[in-house]
Amino acid sequence: MKNQWRLVSALVIVLVIIVFAILNVEPVRVNFGVAAVHWPLILVIVITLILGVVTAVLMATVNESKERSAHAKAIAAAQAKIDKLTAENKRLTLRLNNKGKQTRGAAESAVAPVKK
Repeated sequence: MKNQWRLVSALVIVLVIIVFAILNVEPVRVNFGVAAVHWPLILVIVITLILGVVTAVLMATVNESKERSAHAKAIAAAQAKIDKLTAENKRLTLRLNNKGKQTRGAAESAVAPVKK
């Protein structure tokens, strides 16, 4: 359903562009500073539209790559913290287990049966 709406929207936009192109065929003067040309108005509009789309795509690509880089750095920092905490957890668990063994050993020797 979503793709159908995209198709319908694209067809409507193409239809509007075709009608716009038919209505704007008069030549206009475009001055480039060193040269001036006479082009149909629709050509000037389409070229401007294409340049705008290219600029927007380039800006979106740059922003996406910056976000991807920041995301990768955040994941690396989080993984480093996870590794550090995992190592600390293992160390504390081992320490707790060793302390439990020492306490158990002391309790067993204090309650040791007396031989006659």
